[in-house]
Amino acid sequence: MAPIRAQLVGATGYGGLGILELLLQHPHFQVSTLIARDDAGKRIDEVYPHLAGRCDLVVQSSDEVAVGEDCDVVIFATPDRVSQQYAQDLHSRGVRFIDYSGDFRFTSTADYGRYAARHPSISDATHGAADLLGQNAYGVSELNGEAIAHSKIVGNPGCFAVGIILGLAPLFADGLVEAGTVQVDGLTGSSGAGKKPAPLQHFSHLNDNVVPYRVLNHQHVVESEMTLGRLGQASGATVDFIPHLLGTTRGILNTMHLTANKTVTREGLLERYREFYAGQHFVRVLDSPPTLKGPLGSNYIDLSVFVAEGGRRVVVMSSIDNLMKGQSGSAMQNLNLMFGLPATAGLERGPLYP
Repeated sequence: MAPIRAQLVGATGYGGLGILELLLQHPHFQVSTLIARDDAGKRIDEVYPHLAGRCDLVVQSSDEVAVGEDCDVVIFATPDRVSQQYAQDLHSRGVRFIDYSGDFRFTSTADYGRYAARHPSISDATHGAADLLGQNAYGVSELNGEAIAHSKIVGNPGCFAVGIILGLAPLFADGLVEAGTVQVDGLTGSSGAGKKPAPLQHFSHLNDNVVPYRVLNHQHVVESEMTLGRLGQASGATVDFIPHLLGTTRGILNTMHLTANKTVTREGLLERYREFYAGQHFVRVLDSPPTLKGPLGSNYIDLSVFVAEGGRRVVVMSSIDNLMKGQSGSAMQNLNLMFGLPATAGLERGPLYP
């Protein structure tokens, strides 16, 4: 088959770098253009020297090359409200696109408005391409594979949301969560905040430290609640979420507490999880608790479930690499589905250890 030409917008951030690394080793994709506001005019291997000998494309600005030009798909590794500016034009020309931000995670303006109201950098909750909502697919591949495969617009999920949704989906689908309420403690590495420096990520502040932030007010809760609350026998979801920033670079470990509405056993839940995710290559259901390093550098999500004495109190743990399964790995998996390729194509690399 002819190479699938991918244009990458936001190429010089961590998210852009992650998908670029995957595209460079993919058997069916070819990078046609790199676009970014920062570092325009430089070769990408000057921005990221570890790419020497692998990619020497020059980063261009959106003034120099049109978004959607000379490509089969556009990947927006950009902040919120960027892809909205180009969506109508791309859609009218039949150019598929996938977006890292929350612009196309939701299929109605009401749902998007809830998300935008929580987002610290969004001041206008109106959507710039509202008539395209409903034609897009939410990019959790393991749950929405068929919709993703038939959509020309895919909204990549938030990094915390991936671990929460896949960690809890079997329980919500089976209607086992009492009152649909879950308490989640999330631990994350500093790369989740992106490349630009900020006081919160300053080495002297973050090293040897754990920093709770956006307590009970993180924007990824919105997509988590909407997705979980609409699964199978679920009748809504409430996720009380507290993220914690760690003095480490990569990874997200979520510990999720809930009460089951009937007596359950650990053995039964582990069996159910393995059944629910049968055939999903990147979901690993473990007997032991997952660790932050377990899936490091890979597109795997590691899950385990525990049941306290009495059989009602349940703890679910999930671990992902926030820059892979939480971002570029999920994007690559979604791109594969969009173009009729195996979900694992270009994602064969395993975790790195130690």
